[in-house]
Amino acid sequence: MHLYEILAEPIRRRIVEVLASGEHNAGTLEQVACCEFGVGRSAAQHHLRILKLNGWVDVRPELAERWYRLEDDVVPQIEAEAEHFRERWDQRIGWNEKTDPLQRWKPRVGSPASRRGRRGYGIDPDDPWIRMGETN
Repeated sequence: MHLYEILAEPIRRRIVEVLASGEHNAGTLEQVACCEFGVGRSAAQHHLRILKLNGWVDVRPELAERWYRLEDDVVPQIEAEAEHFRERWDQRIGWNEKTDPLQRWKPRVGSPASRRGRRGYGIDPDDPWIRMGETN
């Protein structure tokens, strides 16, 4: 499973968040999932099993309990994916906020054009793709 498929489910995201603080037993993780998301123990166990099958958690049996902890490479994997998006964002094509071509269409407060709405700027106010009152 891809990183985003695993983190797409809020219950798994919350379990990973709890495990980021350290090792926890299955009962604690099930209780978090049951209380916060209103699911049963079997659903919580299902998500723990998915995390285990995909190599995200390590399970250590101790007497009658199972203790879960995040694998060491999970956080670096998440950071690497975030860095990938940061690089893509920095190399994006188009405009940024400073050179936004739609800036010229924003009416100035108190100007005659702002009292006329968008008609003073050459934009058809009946255009269904542009909502009146939108201040982008």
